This record gives sequence, structure tokens and C-alpha cells, in this order.
Amino acid sequence: MTSYAARGFGEALTVDGPIGFDAPPPHRFRVTRRSRVIGRGDAVFRTAGDAVLRFEVHRGSGFVPLDVPARVAPGVSSMWAVTLGPLRPAVACRVIDVVDSPAEIGFVHAALVGHPQRGFESYVVRRHPDGTVTLDIRVVWRPAAWWMRAAGPLGALALSLILRRNLRALDPAVARA
Repeated sequence: MTSYAARGFGEALTVDGPIGFDAPPPHRFRVTRRSRVIGRGDAVFRTAGDAVLRFEVHRGSGFVPLDVPARVAPGVSSMWAVTLGPLRPAVACRVIDVVDSPAEIGFVHAALVGHPQRGFESYVVRRHPDGTVTLDIRVVWRPAAWWMRAAGPLGALALSLILRRNLRALDPAVARA
């Protein structure tokens, strides 16, 4: 296991205030949402939901696991290296809440101090009444690291590219459903 402190991460979260699936954004935080239809039916819903709870959105997006538990649970932390061209910044988050209901499976996690962004993200697989299954991602964020602040609008572009990869990350799992 990799030491979080050795990588520059603290135990504290980067957000003061409520953190949750539908929590309001703190002052001066941005909200970015992305959604994609990933299939239809119970098998797709269950398979995709299980994959989300095993951090497969992150793995399938090219993130490199540094210290990642096998499964999502409230209070667990994960550390990843994010592949952005030649850059591989480390990121660390703690799971705040998990949902596993007949219509939604997913989790919300928040960035730990030392993460290049402040905020929290949710990854939820939803089964809609017509049988359509979507992966819905919500990111509440603002730059934290000096280089993210200096990047200006390029930070939002990097997030957009990562979210595009996130939305396709479950394709292999869903293809087997």
C-alpha cells in the first residue's frame, strides 16, 4: 500500500459543508454533469452497478490504481494516478455515501486535501421506468493545485476529457451482460 501522507494527501476533505448525491455546491464551486445511456434491462443495470461499486469507471478510464480497495464502502479512501498525456497526477478521495436501490446503484466521494481539485463526485447507474439504463456523473469542483488554477479553462477541458472516458468505461462490462 502507498502512504497517503507520503504522496502529500491529508485526511481532511476539501469541502466544508454538505457532500452528497444532490448536495448544493459550495460558494464558487462549479457543477459539471454528464450522462449516457449504457443499455436496457435488469442485467445491464445490475452488471453496470456492480462495476461502479468496484471502481470500474476509474479503472476503465485509464486511471492507475495506487491504493484502491476492492469495493466501494462509506469511509474507504482510494488513491489513483490520472493519465493526462505525459502527466500522471495522483488523486485521493474518500467515499461519503453509497446507494444500492432497485432504481439506482452508485456512490459519492470527496477529494482529500492534496487533490488537484477541491470538491466531490458521484457515479450513479440509474434504471429508468422505460428500462433504459444510464450512467450519470456529477462533479462539484474548483481548482485546488496551483497548476490547476494556472491552467484556467484548460482545467475544465481536462475534466471534460476525463468525463468522456468515464462515460465509456463500463462498455466492456455491459457488453458481457
